[in-house]
Amino acid sequence: MSFDGLSSPSITLKPASLQIADQPYGWGFAWYPGGDSASVVIKDPTSIGENAMTKVLCDWERFQSNIFVCHIRGAAQRITQQDTHPFARSYASRDWVFAHNGDLVGDLNVAFPIAPDSPFEPMGLTDTEHAFCWLLNQVRDAGARSLFDLGWDKLYDYLEELNEHGTANFLLSDGQDLVVYHDKGGFNGLHWTRRLPPHKATLLENDEVALELCKGVDANRTVVAISTEALAGDDLWVPFARGQMLVMRRGAIVWDSQGAEITPKLIGAGPSGYAASASRPQGAVAAQAALKPTAPSRSASGRMSPLASDIRTFNVLHETHYTYQSAVERSSHLFRFKPVWDATQQLIRHDLTINVDGLRHDFDDVFGNPATRLEVETPFEEMRIVSRSVVRVDGTGCSLRQPPSRRLTIPLVWMPWQRQMMTPYLLPPELPETQLTELSDFAMSFARRQDFDVLEMLIDMNLTIYKDFRYVSGSTSNETTPYEVFTQRKGVCQDFANLFICLARLLGIPARYRVGYIYTGANYQNKVQSEASHAWTELYLPWIGWRGFDPTNGCVVGSDHIRIASGRNYNDATPTSGTIYAGGGPEKLSVNVKVEIASESMVPAASIRS
Repeated sequence: MSFDGLSSPSITLKPASLQIADQPYGWGFAWYPGGDSASVVIKDPTSIGENAMTKVLCDWERFQSNIFVCHIRGAAQRITQQDTHPFARSYASRDWVFAHNGDLVGDLNVAFPIAPDSPFEPMGLTDTEHAFCWLLNQVRDAGARSLFDLGWDKLYDYLEELNEHGTANFLLSDGQDLVVYHDKGGFNGLHWTRRLPPHKATLLENDEVALELCKGVDANRTVVAISTEALAGDDLWVPFARGQMLVMRRGAIVWDSQGAEITPKLIGAGPSGYAASASRPQGAVAAQAALKPTAPSRSASGRMSPLASDIRTFNVLHETHYTYQSAVERSSHLFRFKPVWDATQQLIRHDLTINVDGLRHDFDDVFGNPATRLEVETPFEEMRIVSRSVVRVDGTGCSLRQPPSRRLTIPLVWMPWQRQMMTPYLLPPELPETQLTELSDFAMSFARRQDFDVLEMLIDMNLTIYKDFRYVSGSTSNETTPYEVFTQRKGVCQDFANLFICLARLLGIPARYRVGYIYTGANYQNKVQSEASHAWTELYLPWIGWRGFDPTNGCVVGSDHIRIASGRNYNDATPTSGTIYAGGGPEKLSVNVKVEIASESMVPAASIRS
C-alpha cells in the first residue's frame, strides 16, 4: 500500500482459513514509521492461530507510515525467521524492502552471481533473498542511491531478467517509492486500486486478511493498494497486465511500464491530462526544460481539449442582469470588468455600459484592479451591466521556466521586505487548527512526492486537483471552505482555486485569487466555463514573478485565459458587488458570458487603452 500521508491501517489475519491440517503459515510485515527512511520489519514464520504478534497489526498508535508491505505464505514445512518475507537491507542511508511471490529456478549463483566481497549477501537459503542481494549490488554498482536514481527502465530490465528464471511477482521499496512487478507469464495474478476520499467503504477483505484502511484522521488519505487477489469491498480493482511494472509514490502511480506516462505532463497533454508515450518514460513532472502553458477546456466528462495557439485575440461579452420585485431606492455598486493590461495581455478596447444612471467613478483598487464605483439614488427595478472587451493574449510570456542557476526547493527564503510585501498572500484562511493541520499534511505530501522541488510540486498539485476532484456545479457556495473542498473532493473553479491557494500558502508560497475568462472552443460544447467568469490561482515564483495555475483544467494559464481582477480571495476580485441601502425586493440574477476568437481585420491597427 502507498498512502499520500501517514496512515494507520488495521490488518487482521484470518488464521483459521490459512491453517490447513495444523500446518503453520508464515507472514511478514514491513513499514516505514513516521515516513522515515528506516523500516520496521516484523515476522512470524510459524504461526498457528492468533497470537500476540498478529494482534500488533490490528491496533497500534505508532503504526503510521506511507508505505506498507505484507507477505503471507502457507508452508508445507516449518520455515525460519531468516527465510520469511519481506527482506530488508540498509544502503545509501535508507532501508530497502523486498518481497517475492513465485519461484526462481536454476543455479542462481551462476545466473546472478554475488561476489565474495559484496556488501550484500543472503543470510538464508531462499531464491528471493538471493535475488534481492543481487539487485542491490546492481544499484550500488550503478552509483545510484535510490530507485529513482537507478531509473525505472533499468530497474524494469533487472526484474525482467530475474523473471526469465522462473515465476516472479515482486514488491520493492526504498522508503520513497513502491515498485510492483507482475510475472510475464501471469503467475498468480496481481491487482491494483486507487482509492480517493471520501471513502464509502474502508474495509477490504478476503478469506485470508481483513484490511481496515481509515481510522480517524486517516479518513482523508488517498491510497494505492496492490493485492494478488482483488479484495471484497472495492469493485474498482484493475488486473495487472503480464510483465507490467507500476511505480507508486505517496498515493499516486508515477510510472507504468505499459507505455502510459502516469506522471502528469503539461506539454502535449492528451485528453486525460496525462501524456502518452510509446516508450517507458522516466522523470518527474518538471523534467522538461521549459514548460509551455496549454489551455485545455474541461468538459462535462472531465476530459481536456488542448488548444495550441500562443497569441490570440478575443472578443469578450459579459452581461449581468439584476431584477427586483420592488424598486431599489438607494444603492452603491462596485464593478470589476476591465481586463488587465501588461506584458502578456494587451487591452485593445473596453466598453462598460450600465442602464441605471448614477454618480460613476473609475479608479484602481488597492490590488491594482481597474474598478468602477456607481452610487445610485434614482429608484430602479432592473439593472443591466454590459461589458465588451477586445483583448490580445500572448501565451509565450506565460511559460514556466526553471531557475537558471539551481534547483529551487521549499522552504523558500524571502528577504524581509519581500515577506512584508507578500504577507497578504501568505496568510492561510482562518480555519480551526485541526483543519489547517490536515491541509498542511496534504500540502506536504506533494512536497515529499516531488523531493521538495518547488516547480514540480506545484504542477503535481495543480494536476492532482484536476484529476482527483470532481467538478460539480451547484455543489458549493461562496462560504465553502478549502477544508470542505478537501474532504468532499468536489466543487467548482472557485473552490479549486481556493484550495490551491490555501495549500500553497501553507508551504510558504505567495498565492492570490484570479478572476477572468477562459476560451473553451468555438463550438461552445463546454458551457460550464465558457459562459461564465472563471477563477484560478496565481503563485509568486521567485525567478519569474506571478504565474497562473488553473486546477480546474489541470494546466498552466496561457493564451486562452483572459485576466480581469486579482486579490487575496474571491471578495477582493469579484466582478460585481454592492450594498442596497433602501428598497429592493427579492433579487434575481442572470449572467451571460461569451468568449470568441476575434477576427484580426476587426481589430484596430492602433491599439488604444480605454
